[in-house]
Amino acid sequence: MMLKKLYFIIIPVIILAGNLLWPVELLQEDQLIKADKIPEAEEIVIDGNLEEAVWKQPPIEKVFITMMPTFGGKLAEKTEVWAAYDKENLYFAFRCYDTQPDKIKTSVAQRDKIENDDRIGIWLDTSGTKQTSYEFYVNPSGIQMDAVNSSVGKYDLTPDFVWESAAKLLADGFQVEVRIPLESIRYQVGKNNQTKMRVMFFRQVSHLGAMATWPEVKPGQTDLNCMTTLVYQGLKKKGLKLDILPNFTYSVDSDRAAPDKWDKQTDTNIGAAVKYGITSSITAEATVYPDFSQVESDVFQVEINQRYPLFYSEKRPFFMESQEVLDFTIVHDVMASVLEKGMIISPIHTRRIVDPGWAVKLSGSSGKVNFAFLAADDRSPGWSRGTDINPHEGKRALFGIVRAKYNFGQDNSLGVLYTGRHFTAADERNDVGGVDLKYRLSKNLRASLSYLHSITRQGEGLALENGNGLNAILQYLSPRLIFMSSYERYDTDFFMASAFQNRVGISRWWFGIGPYINVKIKQMPWLKRFIPYIHYSRLHDLGTKMNDISRVFGAYMNFTPMGHLYLEYRSEDEAWKGRLFDKNYFIVLGNMQLLKWLNLNVWMYLGGQIYYHTDDPFLGNDRTIDLGVTLEPSIKLKIGLNYSHSDFKDKQTHERIYSVNIYNFTAAYQFNKYFFVRGILRYDDLQEKLLTDLLASFTLIPGTVVHLGYGSLHLKNQWQGNKWVPGQGELLRMKQGLFFKASYLWRIK
Repeated sequence: MMLKKLYFIIIPVIILAGNLLWPVELLQEDQLIKADKIPEAEEIVIDGNLEEAVWKQPPIEKVFITMMPTFGGKLAEKTEVWAAYDKENLYFAFRCYDTQPDKIKTSVAQRDKIENDDRIGIWLDTSGTKQTSYEFYVNPSGIQMDAVNSSVGKYDLTPDFVWESAAKLLADGFQVEVRIPLESIRYQVGKNNQTKMRVMFFRQVSHLGAMATWPEVKPGQTDLNCMTTLVYQGLKKKGLKLDILPNFTYSVDSDRAAPDKWDKQTDTNIGAAVKYGITSSITAEATVYPDFSQVESDVFQVEINQRYPLFYSEKRPFFMESQEVLDFTIVHDVMASVLEKGMIISPIHTRRIVDPGWAVKLSGSSGKVNFAFLAADDRSPGWSRGTDINPHEGKRALFGIVRAKYNFGQDNSLGVLYTGRHFTAADERNDVGGVDLKYRLSKNLRASLSYLHSITRQGEGLALENGNGLNAILQYLSPRLIFMSSYERYDTDFFMASAFQNRVGISRWWFGIGPYINVKIKQMPWLKRFIPYIHYSRLHDLGTKMNDISRVFGAYMNFTPMGHLYLEYRSEDEAWKGRLFDKNYFIVLGNMQLLKWLNLNVWMYLGGQIYYHTDDPFLGNDRTIDLGVTLEPSIKLKIGLNYSHSDFKDKQTHERIYSVNIYNFTAAYQFNKYFFVRGILRYDDLQEKLLTDLLASFTLIPGTVVHLGYGSLHLKNQWQGNKWVPGQGELLRMKQGLFFKASYLWRIK
């Protein structure tokens, strides 16, 4: 309790006194860049050739400054950038030189799957509030990747926007051409018909292990705070007019009831979404029966002996957009270690709206305010998708979410949040209100604070329960040192229906510190940066009064070519079911693009772990090893091989509790940027099951898609006495499913 009170006092005092203690030395006023306006008689063809007159003008910049593997160095390869526009589109062009063109890493891949390729990027803060930005990436084959970023620290790849790109490989590098329609972004038209956006340009050179930007990203600063201003004159005052997106899904699922009998179940879903541009910066959206994506399946994660449930990201397009506005300040977003997580993973986890019949949304920006309003009718609240678990069977609930953030200089912001879930036929409800503050004390020091209060009625006739949640964060990053400290507390009666939350009834203090060391050793030219670090945390359970202590000694390394490695030794005291366990273990996590056609990744957990049994927990030795290899024998073919092994032994008796091997094979062939086929095989020897997944996918633009997929589950079963006996006999196909999905984006200008 004392620590909680101290944080309430210390953080505001630091913020109020900050300008006196540090003459807040922030970034210098950025320069203004005036984009070249294209004459109405001229037209830019997006073909990657850069033959138009506008690209013959002097480039904006030629020197990019690295942010990886080290801060502040000049990128070894020259990069030229241009910006232009007409009334309806923004245009960008890049000329990327490379003195080793044979090492340029590229692929003809599925959208958003080019993170290891050479690529360029355009980061656009279209509202100029330093709170959110669009990010557009293109590789040397013209394949797109797009994302949104926020000042909270969230980087989200899930949204897909409609824009055009083309690229061309050259003898001395590659060049890229981009068109971004104004209908695809939100922007504000200011005085004198002038629009000011903030921009940063990005380039990744895979064989150098380098990421670089212009303007330079300063250590301790957010990307949004380092952008420069791009000025447009005479953009149309209204961007998006109307988008209509109907969708159709048909599926057939079959269960093998007997050796020669299948029980079939068909399902048809017809839905639609509508988006209307009220102004160039504000949109209204509505959807009925949004389809849960069967194409972008959840990332495979081992589920054995987990204390907390696994987190899966949102996949439905309607809910994916505007996530960056909904971001709220929590400790989880600044955790800098491999395993450490905040008790709330996501305050607004829209997958909690499990089965919406309808949903509406209003979002955008006005002046220095970003805002979002969301309401949805959930037909199956509490249902765990893919299971029969539903504690609220037969009930419906109405979700409501309101979020607003105000920018007051640099990347400072003050925000408010409301979330609610009310059951329509019962007196059960949950309401949560909150505020959050981000304030930059100096160019390297930033403070964040958030407070939440929940009011919950669990059932008719029950009393209201009140709970509080607090998050406080202090971050210091300089070219030589990183330091972070955080505190979080959630009362026992705190509940947030919209959140993905692991635990309540706790308070936890955490800190981490480590120096940045730029390595220049002739004998190890591949090692570029080394960060040794120490983390310490203390978690207090408000109910049991027991304490969890974690001590972490680790190191992080950056390599050339593109790669990184975490090494950690952890000594922990962890309480579970009234007992305190002493754990000591090692962690290894790494990834490297070793060659253009070869990527390697590794994950290891070696040492003490609790067997999380509800009645009889005990300490054991856990050995988990995950090895992955991605092969690209051609730029269109990608083959993934993954092996996961996990075994657990009782530390005292040495009895093996479980041992599992999982083999995963993935192959994808991308015919062109529109069409690909993919196959997945996964075998689990503990459960003795084989999963197969086949998919053919065509995407003209985001929203206009056709998908056809088939999946099956093989289990080791034997038919005996008119029933299936598991674990005996041969692998038999016990379940299978076929689905077809089509949607069409109709954009009315």
